[in-house]
Amino acid sequence: MPIAAEMILRNSVLRTHWLKRVAAGVVDIVTVFVPVWAVGITFGFSRLYFDIFVGIASGVCWFIYSTFAEYYYGFTLGKKIMMLRISSEKGEVMLHETAFRNISKLFWYILLPLDLLLGFFTYGDPRQRFSDRVFGTTIVSAQPASSLIKVKLRKTSFNH
Repeated sequence: MPIAAEMILRNSVLRTHWLKRVAAGVVDIVTVFVPVWAVGITFGFSRLYFDIFVGIASGVCWFIYSTFAEYYYGFTLGKKIMMLRISSEKGEVMLHETAFRNISKLFWYILLPLDLLLGFFTYGDPRQRFSDRVFGTTIVSAQPASSLIKVKLRKTSFNH
């Protein structure tokens, strides 16, 4: 099986998949970080305490938000907008699978980049982060297959 780093420049479907995941991640970051920053500003933390608060609180909130949104709905707000959803190799997505695959978000400033890099540079499904491979989950398109097929119809006229 190829690695994502080898395929991403050659494969437009894979590239689109990862661009959608990045866009979904940005939406989710804004969804979590803006309220956390607002709380930090409201409490008037000094710069050092503000940074510590945001680092810890945003990780905990992002982990909780992602875990429960993916378990109950199959997607986060970002994934919904990008028409993506979580899928499990074992069938129905279980709470422990969503929790384990999102552990890297607790320490997003260290573990999430490592999770992505390991996923990109190790063998396995090129759509998966490393934690997805370990816990048997992946992010897939939520679009119906018929909407992914582009058919060009030509007009014909029937003369009677």
